Amino acid sequence: MTALTAYHYQSTEFTPSGFGVTVPGPDVEEPIDASEVERLLNNGKPSLRLPEPLESAFLNDAGPQRLRTMLISGGLVSVIFNWLLVSDWLLVPDLFDLALRLRLFLFTPAIIVGVFLLPRVASPAAREWLLVIPGVGACAINAWLSMTSSDPYAAPYLVSLATIVMFTNSVVRMRFAPAAVLDACAMALFIGAAITMPASLAPILIPGTLLLACTIVFTLYGCYCQERDDRLNWLLHLRERLLLKDLEAANQELHEASRSDMLTEVANRRHFDEHLAEVWAQVQRDGGEVALMMIDVDHFKAYNDRYGHPMGDACLKAVAGALKRRLRGPGDLIARYGGEEFIAVLAGTSLQTVRGAAERIRRGIEGLNLLHATSSTHAVVTVSIGVATMNPAAPGASMTRLISAADEALYRAKEGGRNRVVALGMDE
Repeated sequence: MTALTAYHYQSTEFTPSGFGVTVPGPDVEEPIDASEVERLLNNGKPSLRLPEPLESAFLNDAGPQRLRTMLISGGLVSVIFNWLLVSDWLLVPDLFDLALRLRLFLFTPAIIVGVFLLPRVASPAAREWLLVIPGVGACAINAWLSMTSSDPYAAPYLVSLATIVMFTNSVVRMRFAPAAVLDACAMALFIGAAITMPASLAPILIPGTLLLACTIVFTLYGCYCQERDDRLNWLLHLRERLLLKDLEAANQELHEASRSDMLTEVANRRHFDEHLAEVWAQVQRDGGEVALMMIDVDHFKAYNDRYGHPMGDACLKAVAGALKRRLRGPGDLIARYGGEEFIAVLAGTSLQTVRGAAERIRRGIEGLNLLHATSSTHAVVTVSIGVATMNPAAPGASMTRLISAADEALYRAKEGGRNRVVALGMDE
């Protein structure tokens, strides 16, 4: 695995056990340090906040599923929280009218508005912290009703805060940090309400305090384990994706290496054969001609003998570079055909057009001014080029005949004194 991998994020459905089906979402390109992922996994117990950019990536990936959970929970709260009106009627009947107004005309509309606005909050972390507000609001309503009611059952009613804590921590599955803040507020409201009540109610309030404390501890531990496991599963899934991405990149490199010449970085003979077959079939279907250029570096053996193989390799690289710069059409392909020979495929091009392109290439190679003191005809490196075109739909036309025609044209260019272009049509 590479030490630093560019990873493409896409919002993904996140479940407690891992990832589900990919859903549409914004794409974010972030550099991911694969070694950091390995370190966190080897640690075995990732913290509840990952190093950046892993933390942002985790929140973005988990965001769509978390948002769905929040919206479903919001819908449930708008209904279930009003069921407490039955408890209000039974335990704090003297404040039932107030409870009715607080629950139906204040809290429920606020929840509905929150459900509508929550998807418009772009930050997943901000959405998690916003959940604290309705939780504290629900606890505050119950605590206020308990401490202001004169009914003897008002004190036991404080225990209802444990239900709210259990719902937010277990059903909504709040992240640990927001859940801890909410639970601390719930405990503070409980204690604040309890100390306003007569000391004679201590036998009820003390067990209630212990019950709320146990509920907070147990559910908070569940929140911690849930979030820790979510992050661990996400890291495992991320490592798998990084490994697959690296494997794909390695396979692509191998594929490219198998189709290109290592020295000149143009296509190799195998790639040329495949490309010519594709171009031939396409032109045969659509009409037109297929053109080949056979290019040979003049007196290259003498150049190698005089300047050595490293300079010979540099010469071939320079020639290949010049060819790539001058043949850049969408269907053009430059390949090293063998030794100092190159071959180019051009689709849908007339003989006259290809001849002109070949002449520009010849002048461009000569213009490189690569010293060739041993050449019997020129003082710089030059090339001879044979050009041939053929209509694949013509009678007797074949790729083999086209290659032979280009080779024959190259032979005539070399026989004619080199550093020249000879073009042959199918009928020549």
